[in-house]
Amino acid sequence: MIPNKEVGLDNHTKHTSIPAEVIPFVLLIIALFALALTGILVKFSLREMSVNETLFNRSWIAAIVFGLWNGFYQLRIQQSDEQFILKKRNETRDYGLLLGASVAYMVGRLLWTWSLTETSVANANVIGGLSPVFTTLGAWLLFKQIFDRRFLIGLVVAILGAIVLGLDDLIVSKHGLIGDLAALGCAILYAATYLILEYLRSKFSVETVLMWRCSVGTILTLPLVLTSENQLFPSSLSGWLIVFSLAVVCEALGHGLTVYSLKRFSSTFVLMVYLLDPVIAATLAWILFSEQLSLVNWLGFAIIMVGIYLGKTGKGAEKKSNSEQIEPKDVNDMEPSF
Repeated sequence: MIPNKEVGLDNHTKHTSIPAEVIPFVLLIIALFALALTGILVKFSLREMSVNETLFNRSWIAAIVFGLWNGFYQLRIQQSDEQFILKKRNETRDYGLLLGASVAYMVGRLLWTWSLTETSVANANVIGGLSPVFTTLGAWLLFKQIFDRRFLIGLVVAILGAIVLGLDDLIVSKHGLIGDLAALGCAILYAATYLILEYLRSKFSVETVLMWRCSVGTILTLPLVLTSENQLFPSSLSGWLIVFSLAVVCEALGHGLTVYSLKRFSSTFVLMVYLLDPVIAATLAWILFSEQLSLVNWLGFAIIMVGIYLGKTGKGAEKKSNSEQIEPKDVNDMEPSF
């Protein structure tokens, strides 16, 4: 796990010779690798469980993990002698936005999964990967965020790289309009989710955000499992290990570090980096399942890397430094992160 206190990580970067943005970027890459394992673990899971069963068990286990972590930390705060300046800033609207982000994310995930049955995998990946376009537009309209030409060029290059990744399949695939629209809806919902989380990042801890999201996921998938499946839980030890790994590695580590990174980076840049997810997943599949990578795959990987570099060095990837956002210390600032 990463350090218990976000403030501790920020202070550490200030007192070392390492640039302040390096560690958060490394953590973002670690999150990318953790999330890239999702497809591998799901592939193993589908040998004995359905997609709905896998998603349901992954969600409720992760919700318990985040709930226990949050409860443990709150208990430690109550027993501590440290004094905090409390600010009442988690209003009803904030909780409404948190609930909305949780629902939007889960509906987006279900839409993308359903789109795979109506269109090609390539189309679903390419169209679903358009989220950074919508986060850029949303950040400009809602947050008045400024993106320079270098960042926008990097965004376009990275998306072109994602298109190149699916070029082989796109050439031979038959387009399914309904599936493409579902994937587009997923991209919009994911963009909305990350924009909301970027706004809420200063109001809720990482574990609180993800506890809500996983709880909502459990509630939404439970009826699907009850009505369409023969069992609720894994029937073997290997099945339990898989869903537990999905909950801890993919949800707690992967999504935990993702939400943490929104403290330093814009949601657009985070989603731009995650355009590399298919490449990492394909590389892992090549190692584990001997699935071949074509020259086109490597070309797409290189183009995305160029786009990420341009975006990282442009204006719009990072937020204002902590010194420009000085606030009194309170409970939310001292909460742990994954």
